[in-house]
Amino acid sequence: MLYGVWLRWGLLYVGQTMEAERRLRDLPIGESHHLATTFPPEIWHRVVVVAWPRLPEAQLLAADATPELVGLALEHTLQLRLNPLANSEKRTPDGNWRAVVWEARRSRGARYASQLGGLVEAVHQVWDEAASQALTANTASAVHRVVFPETLVLAPPAVADPSPPHLSHLTHR
Repeated sequence: MLYGVWLRWGLLYVGQTMEAERRLRDLPIGESHHLATTFPPEIWHRVVVVAWPRLPEAQLLAADATPELVGLALEHTLQLRLNPLANSEKRTPDGNWRAVVWEARRSRGARYASQLGGLVEAVHQVWDEAASQALTANTASAVHRVVFPETLVLAPPAVADPSPPHLSHLTHR
């Protein structure tokens, strides 16, 4: 899975995971990811998830590479193309920052990206369609999902159950 997080002024972060259910659940609470501790979910404007393994073009690569390597390569192509804010700089050993030069990257994903063929175009097309969804519609398809966290935060609260909570575990016998 590929995912992107936007703030109101633009794309903040592009990432990938092979543990989508765990990672995407953990993103907003920051258990396993720096993003939520640096940019709190309350200010996230849009989250896009693309399930690239469901695309027909992905099946052509199944025998040639692991899903992890394909995911890393797709993440690299999106970061190269979109230059998200939080991905665009890296810490140096002395604590300063340096710009990422995407074209010079030598990571496994960067090295494999040229082998992806038509999958890159297919993913970029799905990404662009998902990223341009109406600003208030949480949507999903077979290969993508778009969520607007502020619409979830600002939604009216559900009607609470008027019955008292079950307290039998607190009583002594």
